[in-house]
Amino acid sequence: MSVSDTDVKGIFITELDTTPFINAAELIVAEEVVPNSSSLSPARQDLITLYLAAHFAAITDQSGGRVRSKVGDTEEDYIPISSYREPLQGFRMTRYGQQAMVLDTSGSLAGMSASAGLRALFRLMPQVNDQSWTGWMNFVGAGSH
Repeated sequence: MSVSDTDVKGIFITELDTTPFINAAELIVAEEVVPNSSSLSPARQDLITLYLAAHFAAITDQSGGRVRSKVGDTEEDYIPISSYREPLQGFRMTRYGQQAMVLDTSGSLAGMSASAGLRALFRLMPQVNDQSWTGWMNFVGAGSH
């Protein structure tokens, strides 16, 4: 069995094509997880791939992992990809990544998520056309004198 777009959408509701996320998850499982544990069955490898793909889709679709949702007056809260309040948490960032780490008995995904194992930090910058960020306007104004 291999993981399909339908499989990912079975655990994570999204309009996105999840094929790129599946490809990334398959690569991580093949290069990072399998070499560290020869005892993982193909079925477990597929489950890890499935939850990793959902993790990547959640980050893309929700701009971070959802940590709170409220039905009355509709309110959601997400862990941002990067913030000053919360450190980047790797696969711990979404419930799907957390499940993939639980399924990975080799500990490879947990090791990749540890602070020392992070190789990149993402920071979101304001859009150029965002008029509320006065720093951009000051920068543009300074250059036109």
